[in-house]
Amino acid sequence: MGYKLVIAVRSDLGMSVGKTAAQVAHAAVSAALSAAGTPQLPAWLDDGQGKIVVRVTSLEVLREKVEEARARGLRATVIADAGRTELEPGTETCAAFGPDADEALAPVTGQLPLL
Repeated sequence: MGYKLVIAVRSDLGMSVGKTAAQVAHAAVSAALSAAGTPQLPAWLDDGQGKIVVRVTSLEVLREKVEEARARGLRATVIADAGRTELEPGTETCAAFGPDADEALAPVTGQLPLL
């Protein structure tokens, strides 16, 4: 069984490449910290810390995926921008799912296209 972290980024915001990279980094760090003390974190770390970055087309789709993940008992960490550069404060830019087993994440994020 493999472990990974999936980060879904909103493609409708028109973020620059640098802004997108920063938001994905925020999501990865936040997800790892939220998994502290769970069996999934060391399993993910030992499995190479796989990360997959996918895209969603809107805030509505992002929120639907977060709700679906949480309903399945998965961690979903939403990142809201501070508003210091390109976006309004509080703009939800992306969400991290996991880290968790591939099989647990696939039903929620497996059909999303790569960023």
